[in-house]
Amino acid sequence: MPQPEPVFDGTEGDILDELYEWPGVTFSSHTLTQRLNPDLQITAPEYRTAFAHVSSIIEKHIGGLIRGKRSRDADGVFFNNLKLTPKGEQAAIQVRKRRALPGNVQLIMDVVDAIRKRDRGAGG
Repeated sequence: MPQPEPVFDGTEGDILDELYEWPGVTFSSHTLTQRLNPDLQITAPEYRTAFAHVSSIIEKHIGGLIRGKRSRDADGVFFNNLKLTPKGEQAAIQVRKRRALPGNVQLIMDVVDAIRKRDRGAGG
């Protein structure tokens, strides 16, 4: 029996989407954390938490969906030169499609409402 496609929500989806949206940009764990949390100061304790979260997601998907080089600095291990693998690109496309669904559903509902109003006007 085929396995269901994994669903990448929250930060996982944000990381895949960001890497897909900007293929020519060289990302690291640090730059992804900054892009996903633009309101956090790098020196804030919340930034360290966000960095740890982003890093753990990258570690989980390194080799499968994301490729990059493991490095070390004063803050510990991080990844740089992050890119999507072909499988990661497919996952990012699925994330983008799923995120577009609410907007598409609203568009369909607006069209249905317009048709109903038109039909009520023609029948009255």
